[in-house]
Amino acid sequence: MSSLTRTGGLQSTVAQSRDPSTMTALGSTLTMLYALGQSSLARYNRANPRASTRGYARPLKLPRFRATAARAAAADTQTRIGFIGAGSMAEAMARGFVQGGVATASDISVSPSTDPSRNASWSEDVGANVLGSNVEVMESSDVVFLTVKPHVLPAVLDEIADVVDPSRHLLVSVAAGVPVEFIEKTLRKATEKKNKKNTKEMRVTVVDHGDAMDGMDEDSDSDDEDEMDDETKMKMKEEKKKRKQLKKLKSLLEDGVITRDEFEAKSAAVGPPDPTIMPVETEEERKLRKEQKKAMKMQEKEEKKAMKMREKEEKKLAKEAEKDEKRRSRPRVVRVMPNTPCMVGAAASVACVGDDPADPMLAAADLDGVVRLMRGCGECVVVPERLMDAVTGVSGSGPAYVFQFIEALADGGVAAGLPRADANLLAAQTVMGASKMVLETGSHPGELKDKVCSPGGTTIRGVHELEKGGMRATVMSAVVAAAARSVELGKSSKEKEKKK
Repeated sequence: MSSLTRTGGLQSTVAQSRDPSTMTALGSTLTMLYALGQSSLARYNRANPRASTRGYARPLKLPRFRATAARAAAADTQTRIGFIGAGSMAEAMARGFVQGGVATASDISVSPSTDPSRNASWSEDVGANVLGSNVEVMESSDVVFLTVKPHVLPAVLDEIADVVDPSRHLLVSVAAGVPVEFIEKTLRKATEKKNKKNTKEMRVTVVDHGDAMDGMDEDSDSDDEDEMDDETKMKMKEEKKKRKQLKKLKSLLEDGVITRDEFEAKSAAVGPPDPTIMPVETEEERKLRKEQKKAMKMQEKEEKKAMKMREKEEKKLAKEAEKDEKRRSRPRVVRVMPNTPCMVGAAASVACVGDDPADPMLAAADLDGVVRLMRGCGECVVVPERLMDAVTGVSGSGPAYVFQFIEALADGGVAAGLPRADANLLAAQTVMGASKMVLETGSHPGELKDKVCSPGGTTIRGVHELEKGGMRATVMSAVVAAAARSVELGKSSKEKEKKK
C-alpha cells in the first residue's frame, strides 16, 4: 500500500526496498516533479517579476480550485487519509481535499468527537468515515493528520505509538509550535517503554520455568554424583597426605636429620605412592608439566585478549547497527500549518520537515506528497522548520485578522448608510480583489495603495485615520504575539512530556 497513493506517485516501497529499479523509479519521479515545479515557477515569475526575489516562500501558480485537471487527478491519487482530531480545522481540510479533487470522501477517516453533531457533520456533510478510535484511524489510513491541540498531542502519540509503521504511515502534524523532533522522540520513548515492559515480563516467565527445570535435573542426578565425588575426594586427600609425608622424609634424609635406615623404615610405614589414584611424576615430567601449564596460561591470556578485542569490535558494530536501525525506524513526520480558507479552496498553507530526517530522499518525497495534497485546496509553500512559528502568526492566525477587518469595514459602511448585506458583500469582495491584485501583479502592497490615494482625495483621508489608530503597528503586534504564543505552546508540550 502506498504511503501517499496506491497507484502512481511515490510508493511506500521506497522505505522497504533499496534495489536499483526502485531507486531509479524514485529518481525519475522526483526529476519529473522538479521539472513541473520549475516550469510553473517560471510562469509565475514572468507574471510576478517581484516575486522571484522572495526568500523561501515561493508559491507556485496552480490550477483553479474547481479545475477539471485537479478532479481527474483524484482517480490516480486514491490517498487513504486519516484525521486524529475532528475539530473545525480538520473538517475544513477534509472538505477542501474533497472539493479540490485531491481525495475522495470514502478514502477519508476521522476519529470520533465527543460532540455528536460534529460526528454527524463529518459523516453526512463531508462524507467521511467516523471510526471508533485513534488506533482505528491509524490502521485504516496511510497519511494521518494530527489535528489536535498541542497540549493534547503527547497523549495521542502515546496511544498510537504501537501501531505507527514508518514503512507505511506518514504523520502530518498541524499542532502549532510542536517541532518534528518532539513528535519523533515522544513516539520512540513510548515504544521503548512498552517494549521494556514486555521484555521484563518475558524474562520473569523464562526464569521461573528455568528454575523449575533445574530443580528437576538436580533431584534426579545429585545423589549419585555426591557419592562419587566424596569417595574420589577422600582417596585424593589421603594420597596427597601420603606423598607430602614421603617428600618431607626425603628432605630430612637429604639434610642429614635422619639416617637411611630411619628413612626406609618410616617410608615403609607411610606406604608407597598409588599411581592409580595420582600418577607418579619424574622430575623431568614435573618440569615438563610446569612448562606446559605456563604455556597454556600464556595461550589463555592471548585468547582472552583477542576475545576482548572481538567483543569490543562486535559491540561497536552492534551499536552502529542499532543506531542505523533507529534512524530507519524513525517515524516519518511532516509539519503543516494550514488555515480555514482551505474549506473554499483558498488556503494559505505552509509545510516543512525536520532538520535531520533519517532518509533525506524519502523525506523530500513525503514533503512533496503533502504539498500536493495541500495545493488541492489552495496555495502551499515550503519553509525551514525554524520559521513555522512566524508562519503561524501570519497565515495560520491571519484569517481571523482579516475577518475582523472585513467586519469593521462593513460596519463602517453600515454607519455611512449602507444596508448590512450590501456592506458585507462590498467589504469581502474588496478584500478578495485587493488580495488578487497583490498576488497577480506582484506589486508591493504599498505601491498599490499609493495608486488608490489621489492627492487630497477620500482614500488618503481614510488612510490617515487608519494611521492615527495605529492599524499597521497593531496588526504587526498581533502577528508577533501569535508567533510567540506558538513558541509557548511548543514549550508547554515538552514540559508536559518531561513530567511523565
